[in-house]
Amino acid sequence: MSESGHHGQVSLRGRVIRITFANPENGYTVAKVQVPGRAGPLAVVGRMPGISEGMEIAFAGREILHPKFGLQVEAEQIQAQAPSDAEGVRRYLASGLVKGVGPKLAEAIVEALGVEALEVILHDPQRLRQVPGIGRKKAAVIAQAVADHGELREVMVFLQGHGVPASTALRIWRQYGAGTLGVLQTEPHRLAQDVRGIGLATADRIAQSIGLAADHPTRLQAGLLYSLSQASEEGHVYLPYEELMEAAARQLRVERGLLGPAFARLHNDRRLVLESDRPDQPVYLTGFQVLEERAAQALVALSGRPGLLPPERAEKALAWVSQALGFAPSPSQRTALVGLLTAGLGVLTGGPGTGKTTLVKALVTVVQRMGLHVLLAAPTGRAAKRLAEVSGLEAMTLHRLLEYSPKENRFQRGPENPLGADLVLVDESSMLDLWLAAHLLEALGPETRLLLVGDADQLPSVGPGLVFRQVMDSGAARVARLTEIHRQAQGGLLVANAHRILLGEMPLLPPPGQMADFFFLEEPDPAKAAELVRDLVVTRLPARFNLDPVQEIQVLAPMHRGQLGCAHLNQLLRAALNPRAGQAENLAPGDKVMQVRNNYELDAFNGDLGLVAGLEDEGCRVLMGGRELTYTPAEADDLTLAYAVTVHKSQGSEYPVVVLALGQEHFVMLNRPLLYTAVTRGKRLVVVVGHPAALAQAVRNAQPVRRYAGLDQRVRKMHG
Repeated sequence: MSESGHHGQVSLRGRVIRITFANPENGYTVAKVQVPGRAGPLAVVGRMPGISEGMEIAFAGREILHPKFGLQVEAEQIQAQAPSDAEGVRRYLASGLVKGVGPKLAEAIVEALGVEALEVILHDPQRLRQVPGIGRKKAAVIAQAVADHGELREVMVFLQGHGVPASTALRIWRQYGAGTLGVLQTEPHRLAQDVRGIGLATADRIAQSIGLAADHPTRLQAGLLYSLSQASEEGHVYLPYEELMEAAARQLRVERGLLGPAFARLHNDRRLVLESDRPDQPVYLTGFQVLEERAAQALVALSGRPGLLPPERAEKALAWVSQALGFAPSPSQRTALVGLLTAGLGVLTGGPGTGKTTLVKALVTVVQRMGLHVLLAAPTGRAAKRLAEVSGLEAMTLHRLLEYSPKENRFQRGPENPLGADLVLVDESSMLDLWLAAHLLEALGPETRLLLVGDADQLPSVGPGLVFRQVMDSGAARVARLTEIHRQAQGGLLVANAHRILLGEMPLLPPPGQMADFFFLEEPDPAKAAELVRDLVVTRLPARFNLDPVQEIQVLAPMHRGQLGCAHLNQLLRAALNPRAGQAENLAPGDKVMQVRNNYELDAFNGDLGLVAGLEDEGCRVLMGGRELTYTPAEADDLTLAYAVTVHKSQGSEYPVVVLALGQEHFVMLNRPLLYTAVTRGKRLVVVVGHPAALAQAVRNAQPVRRYAGLDQRVRKMHG
């Protein structure tokens, strides 16, 4: 097996970790393949019908450096490879299910005991002591763990044959338990709906292996549900009926007419809901419709509650707090503060420098002076910490406020056990998705008021819904929008440029050689721009401003793909900032990482940043938020390199310095909310690097994010 440099022929083998594009008509596919010995996934393109995520493939072709998408292989030959039995055993042992065994020890066990390692462990466990580091006690623990999960071994073997990674196989097992094989062999399409990491393609492959026809009712139903689930991943709460049917027909590659009976069955079983009285005929997954309905009811109830003070007392409170805090409120600030003190449901919004922080502090001070109980919270730990610093009071994540129980997978706070505070104040409310907002609203006591604080011009929540914006538009809330800039450093451009972007105006740039807090470095060539980003982070900015390149500088990009995408930038920055990681396929000590899914057991949340402190057989240790967390191998799947992260993943965070990569390859993603969100993440300095046309496109494109969500409509309908 050989590997040559750019523009040469290569013959490689690896595992497909992601399908980024597939044309079912001609088989043209773009896949990300993890090749052993490479730091990151390799893009492979060409006619590759039938390949899917998790599959082992051997491929040969021409390695090129694409001007837009970076390094890739144009595949001329491709062949699916069955995973070796030894590899299957190794993956099973390292999956996290066998206590005390991680990747290194799993490798050593297979090396010592061979392909029959599991049988050896079951029938002659003392042979484990041949493996360095395993004594009598540990051998007994490992043997017991393997013996306890006999059916799981069968599941692993079955799924390995279908290209399903061990970590995903483990999630399938945890979902169905002892009934896993039954589901796999009779209802495989359930996996696409029930198990994270299993797409319809994988479920299809399993279904085909057991002889399930393409027009089988369970497959058609699964396609409809999967299309709705995929829409929710993109932020939608529902899909219009026509769009859903078209999307499912494309996904399943069947005639649309076949889907009618499948839709009717799902509707009759209440697995989805059609609201035929609305013009676009929205179709909801039942859970989302229930959440939206409950959230709307709670908002209507809140809107009818009296505020903390009647108007005349609110005016007096304003005079007192202005004197106590030593600030002279502008007319808009006066109106905002009085309005929010007199409302049962309030919204405070505004961009950087408009005085949101000052008003929050004033409100909290008034509430305390009145002897009332206020609870402060935010969607993320980082935002909660900032709120605590601003207010001088304890602030917590919403999950902690609502007392989420990982074991029971539910919140302890709710209608039966409500929050008894006089006021609940939530910062960074633009990050609220429908699920979290609905649970918060239902947990408010009958006398509790709610104040949502945030920046309505930022990108919406990662999860489904447009909660913050739709609460503002619903008519149920007292909305205070601050627009006047009160805070701006002498000669500073950062705050001014954030507001210019909102107005559709190009950012102001400093004269050459002048110190400033906002720069644009023009470099149209994406490969050179990527090198410039690396030089800025590694050398130039740390030297100029005495910065820690890992802890104080964050690189942002609109998307993962391309020369200026997060994947490529992470490779460049990792090689420079953590050279001891070498070409390691997995995480290495010293790596900057981000949690990409909530882990309630570890109290680690989507978007949290950390540093890998060490690797153990049991997983890895990560320094995160002042704590050292130990991740199992399965949990570590939710960590990704974070030298560069997407703008979407940066929501709710602030960094001392932001370096933003903008290229024409990001064209489809470039819009005003994205640019505004990126620029407002920087506290001291923002440096934009890339193509001037990309910057102009982002400023020019004011089109708001389109999401199908009906919270505002429901509230208005209930209001009458």
